[in-house]
Amino acid sequence: MKNIIVGLLLSLQFFTSFPIRKTLPMNNKTVTAMFGTMPFISFFMGVIVVLVILLNDVYFNFTPLFLAIIIVMINIMMTGGLHLDGWIDLSDAYFSYRDKEKRLEILSDSRIGAFGAINLVLIVLLKIGIFYEYLHQRPTNFYLFFIIIPVLCRLAILIYFNLSVNVKESGLAAYFKKHVKAKSLWIYIACYIFIILITGFVLNEYKLFVLTFSMFVMTWIYRHWTYRHFGGMTGDLLGALYEGMELALWGMLLLFI
Repeated sequence: MKNIIVGLLLSLQFFTSFPIRKTLPMNNKTVTAMFGTMPFISFFMGVIVVLVILLNDVYFNFTPLFLAIIIVMINIMMTGGLHLDGWIDLSDAYFSYRDKEKRLEILSDSRIGAFGAINLVLIVLLKIGIFYEYLHQRPTNFYLFFIIIPVLCRLAILIYFNLSVNVKESGLAAYFKKHVKAKSLWIYIACYIFIILITGFVLNEYKLFVLTFSMFVMTWIYRHWTYRHFGGMTGDLLGALYEGMELALWGMLLLFI
């Protein structure tokens, strides 16, 4: 239990902007727990978004468009733009149309290029548009998906991380890869998937089954795509996966409502 609590704090420290200003032990057990609790962090962040929507419904009554903008901003603030940074770097690297070595070099460059800026604007606008439509239509189990979709996106990161080989020998992703116990992480993943499927069964919400299956398929496709164009996994590619998966799953959800 102690390792799980430390892992949860590490997950908040590394993958969110919540201020955890404490030196925490990092070993095989705590780093594995850090990754294992990432979906729970997404659950927590999803609950915050739901609370914001409820507060708006009761007190403010902002328009769906303005509320959609607020939701996108809150998500960026809670992650500190960590995943968006990966999306930007991936865009610059891939659209450079260079060889793998040069693309990896561009991934490590902290500067934002033209393609990164363009794709940043595109993904933010698309998310605002999707949230606007969803807030406007308010389907059955409306609040549920603000929690489940972020969890599925984190699970996609864990699956991709466990199945992939790190391209670079340095960096946080390489460090984490050396310390994470793959078998233990699969147990975490299986537990989360089981809870999601049980939730879908209890609520008679078939869309959860479709979104979960789609997450697996898209993660597998993304893994092959990154191996082809980058030679494997990096921290930026993990972040980009979250952003792309979130956009894809919300887009799919709109097709069902």
